[in-house]
Amino acid sequence: MSATALPPGGGRTFGPGIHAKVEFGESDDFAVFESVLPPDWAGPPPHLHRAYDEAFYVIDGSVAFTLDGRTTDCPAGSFVFVPRGAAHGFANPVPAPAKILVIASPGAIRLVESIYQLMEQGGPPDLKAMAALYADHQSEILAPAGDPVST
Repeated sequence: MSATALPPGGGRTFGPGIHAKVEFGESDDFAVFESVLPPDWAGPPPHLHRAYDEAFYVIDGSVAFTLDGRTTDCPAGSFVFVPRGAAHGFANPVPAPAKILVIASPGAIRLVESIYQLMEQGGPPDLKAMAALYADHQSEILAPAGDPVST
């Protein structure tokens, strides 16, 4: 791996408004991506990762993070750490975009990209396919009570 400097907005783009800054395979320890969360976005369902740690830095706007069932509003400048195994979710419940920087275990960026590839197939989300995708990445979508969604 060589040292890299990216300009604002730099990095490979995928999904709606995601810019990979450190790709899977560029570092043994982490991957980094910037994500713009659309206004009034419900976010991913509650979930957990068995093999990935994630850290979120709110760059702009405010993001609602649900951690182990408790929701906290996190304005710009907030930092959230989610260790592997912790139930979590996040959303942008306001009518303006928000921007986050995500630093995660390397495989997490592959999961995020795979989720968007599945969603780009059109139509309503295939919940069984989504649950299987999470399982392939050592992760689980959780029912509201914190129980795994069956595949």
